[in-house]
Amino acid sequence: MKIKYITLAFLLILASCNESKKTTKEEKYLKESYKEQKSDESLSKHSEHFDSLTNIYSNYKYLISIDAPDHWEIDFGTAKHSIFRGNDPELALTFSIVVVEPKTELKHSKNAWEFYLDNKTKQDAELKTIVKTQFNSEIQNYKANKSYIRNIISANHAYDFLVKSTDLEYLNHVINHQIYNNDYIYTLTAHMPKIVYDEQPEYFERLFNLITFLPHSEKINE
Repeated sequence: MKIKYITLAFLLILASCNESKKTTKEEKYLKESYKEQKSDESLSKHSEHFDSLTNIYSNYKYLISIDAPDHWEIDFGTAKHSIFRGNDPELALTFSIVVVEPKTELKHSKNAWEFYLDNKTKQDAELKTIVKTQFNSEIQNYKANKSYIRNIISANHAYDFLVKSTDLEYLNHVINHQIYNNDYIYTLTAHMPKIVYDEQPEYFERLFNLITFLPHSEKINE
């Protein structure tokens, strides 16, 4: 059955946020997450590698790698489909990689930017709803444009939202790249306070250059 890409786009945006909730639609359109596959031992033990000395993480199922700065604190994130999360405490930065695997091939699909243009109104509305629901805040300064990660077209979304706590209130800035590649959908996201971003925007934009897509010869045999 042909996948409904509007539904998939919704799930993709949901996965890129801090938490990923199990839904009937997710089960219908997406394969098990990497964490679930590791848990039920359906993946090779060598399907990923993290070098704690160099902070290089590589995933040989999804063919993606990141050479993270040495001072980042690394874990695998709390989101269901998250495979990597890096944190820079000094800058209050969080950088995450989320990968979802549709139950249909993407070989004949449009790239992420073309898909966004065809479904702009729907996707923008869904993103605003999710930020409102999960963070109780409104999107500000929203921009979307065509970009590239390692010569692969991405849909680049950037926006701010207000964060409030007991004794703190600040604007949080989000940079998000969505990519269709290798029959997977990748979401790369950086979060940081807007005041920190504004001091050195080029640094935060260049963080996405830390990503590398691995050659198919590196793919594990499942």
